[in-house]
Amino acid sequence: MDRTRPPRRLPRRSPDGVSRVLVFDVGKSGCRAALFIGGRRVNEVETAGARGLADPGGFESALAAMRSAADAVDGGPVDAVAAGVAGYARVVEAGRKLADALAERHHTCRVAVASDMTTSHAGSLAGHPGVVLAAGTGSVALAVAENGATAFVDGWGYLLGDDGSGFSIGRRGLQSALRAHDGRAGSEVLRVLAERRYGDLDRLPELVHGSSNPPFMIAAFARDVVAAAKDGDEWSSKVCAESGAELARTAAAAAMRAMPDAQEVEISTTGGLFDAGELLTGPFAAEMARLLPSGRVVPRAGDACDGGFLMATRDDLPQEPLIRRYEGASA
Repeated sequence: MDRTRPPRRLPRRSPDGVSRVLVFDVGKSGCRAALFIGGRRVNEVETAGARGLADPGGFESALAAMRSAADAVDGGPVDAVAAGVAGYARVVEAGRKLADALAERHHTCRVAVASDMTTSHAGSLAGHPGVVLAAGTGSVALAVAENGATAFVDGWGYLLGDDGSGFSIGRRGLQSALRAHDGRAGSEVLRVLAERRYGDLDRLPELVHGSSNPPFMIAAFARDVVAAAKDGDEWSSKVCAESGAELARTAAAAAMRAMPDAQEVEISTTGGLFDAGELLTGPFAAEMARLLPSGRVVPRAGDACDGGFLMATRDDLPQEPLIRRYEGASA
């Protein structure tokens, strides 16, 4: 698989009358607000995150997070607003309501709302078609074709999916550590690392189930599994390799669903899990080459805030079917 392809260039020109653009990237772990003036990002802040939009109270939580971030960025009046919000893909009917609220608060009729995965896709591939795979605590791939066809793959959450994710690696690592703790084989190396991170393993169930965010707590152990693999632990290396291959299957499935006849498919990755390096990216590339010979891995052109800027300033993106726009009268 060709890894020498340079990243695409992000277009920075704004349409007439749209000089100041405020972009939100609303996730569960944090909410970013970025202010663009004349196409340049001039300020960015991150505040507390929000519940997923599909969760109880998610709409109010997302609005409160964006309000706090907007106050922190202190950008004054804006010409356009865009928001990528976690959970939006599951409750797209909330898009108009969210767009209305942002239009009223920021006194602009140019508002675009989508999922955080959609803004990440637009930013990573500079608004072009292709596949973006996000892998952190969870995992999901989004494919967008030139003709607007789209496909989400995985992203089912830690109970039903998120294969190859940080949660998946962390859970498998902890399972092996607990097997060693019980005397049922398992990894002695990971048992030691688990005790170092969590303390007495007999109390681990109480610690995890009593946490406000059990998936995040379990996913944190993925760092220890990766560290053990880098130190030569055979079992941990196997888990990382299998994770990379699983993530490739997710990305390839998205491409084959949305663009089965494409001669070339650009693929970009995002998320902290890929910081593991060759332990993960090597098996990922090998499996991608086997499953999708037309695939070409490309570096990210930008991030979710860059994608939000493109959403706010263009209406011809291939991601357009996934974007909700507000075009009513200015508040």
